[in-house]
Amino acid sequence: MKTILPILILLAAVGITTVLVIFKPDAAEVTPERPVTNVEVIEVQPESIQLTVKSQGTVLPRTESDLSAEVSGRIIEVADNFRPGGSFRTGDVLMKIDPADYEAAAANAAAELANAQLALAQEKAQAEQAAADWEALGDGEASDLTLRKPQLAQANARIASAEANLKRAQRDLARTELSAPFDGRVLSTSADLGQFISAAPASPIARIYATDRAEIRLPVTTREAELLEPKDRRQRFVRLQKANTPNSPTWIARFVRMEATIDPNSRLLYAVVEIEDPFAPNKNNPKALRRGQFVTAEIEGRGVSDAYVLPRYALRSSDTVYIVSEAGTLETRTVTIIKCDAEKAIITEGLKPGERVAISPVAYYIENMPVEVIE
Repeated sequence: MKTILPILILLAAVGITTVLVIFKPDAAEVTPERPVTNVEVIEVQPESIQLTVKSQGTVLPRTESDLSAEVSGRIIEVADNFRPGGSFRTGDVLMKIDPADYEAAAANAAAELANAQLALAQEKAQAEQAAADWEALGDGEASDLTLRKPQLAQANARIASAEANLKRAQRDLARTELSAPFDGRVLSTSADLGQFISAAPASPIARIYATDRAEIRLPVTTREAELLEPKDRRQRFVRLQKANTPNSPTWIARFVRMEATIDPNSRLLYAVVEIEDPFAPNKNNPKALRRGQFVTAEIEGRGVSDAYVLPRYALRSSDTVYIVSEAGTLETRTVTIIKCDAEKAIITEGLKPGERVAISPVAYYIENMPVEVIE
């Protein structure tokens, strides 16, 4: 009896399961509706674009030189403006060296020249006398030595040597006054009143810079450099502003050249721009720039016709956009981008006038998926 009871329970369970399977209801087949994605679009039209390249750099003088003494001596006078930051004009005497030894040297050279001139005059008189004597008493052709031609040549050579020595002495005397070679400012000095200095180019006494022009080297990528390559002779300009300065005034500089060498470390090129009279205030810019000022720059590049401008977020990858077709479906389009930054992308190929570009984010994209345009 205990053996038969489990068997009966198992048979009953199998029977109930069989009945449920045989008489189960048929499930209704329902096809889910695919939701339509809403998108915003931009209807694109071609336009002419003036390309620009943004960069940043440091304002530095175009001319910056070491000022060295050409003669040795003790400094006896220093100009008031011969201090770091001091301004000077071309020809201003910045420093004087004790001229006593050089004045004496110039006087000695002048005396040597006078002696040489006297010796030449005497030699000319003796040569004339020798020629007259030979003509009166001589027989045949007189030698150069008899006519004193070598002695006359030696006297002329001594004149030339004495004149050269006098010029050198006068030049050394003039060099005891160190004059400014251009309009500029003093960057640093290493000598002062009473100090003995030597004529050593390797040991300059000051570093000065010209204030007429400044140059700014602006790093650009090789792709950006292509946008700056001039295809015409039109002068290109650059807008400069002080970096990290709200409401900074604007300076207009000239694009002068593109350096030919790529920096091996950064793999960047450098565009060089030039600005006139940057270190002095004027009516256009009441505040002057300073040497070493960090500035931002917007460089005018070449113009492009028939280009399309899209917001940066309209790109789906580096070179892809979504186009809404006439049938209301979404399709992928590969485009050619000539310039792209954080705000906009400039496209030259891949779009047609009047086409609609989707700018809304699409979470799940399927090619030719239906969309609804949001007005």
